[in-house]
Amino acid sequence: MGNILKKVLLLFLCGHSGWVLASESLVEREKVLSQLLYVPVYSEIPYGDRNLTLNLTATLAIRNLDQSASLTLTRVDYYDAKGALVRGFLSKPLVIAPMSSIDYVVGESDRSGGVSSSFLVEWQSEVRINAPYVEAVMVNITYNKAVAFTGTAQILKAQ
Repeated sequence: MGNILKKVLLLFLCGHSGWVLASESLVEREKVLSQLLYVPVYSEIPYGDRNLTLNLTATLAIRNLDQSASLTLTRVDYYDAKGALVRGFLSKPLVIAPMSSIDYVVGESDRSGGVSSSFLVEWQSEVRINAPYVEAVMVNITYNKAVAFTGTAQILKAQ
């Protein structure tokens, strides 16, 4: 019986109600050398029947999940809803140490991306590592009401 299966079975027999979720977290992640990631972002969202929009602050978070190796960001580009480059956030490659993170913010007043903007994030490592966790968090807090949600990175290319 495989080691992971034994752990899942043990969790199930001990009455762990989340055994299916636990089994997913026990699966060892595939290690990779590089990735190109697409991250959906909403710097504003439409609402109501009068063509109103709500501006959002969008934060792109990049977390190095590897405990022993750094990764190097080679591209963090912000695109508008029509696919045009709004701006690049990197002027040179940036190293992210093991278990650390970095974030990039598109402010609430910055409407340059439109409703369906996005980021392209490219990273590489000298050795195979756990892929970073990359997501965007969009937030607006107005008059004691809050809107918050996330967009998760999609892998376009991996090596």
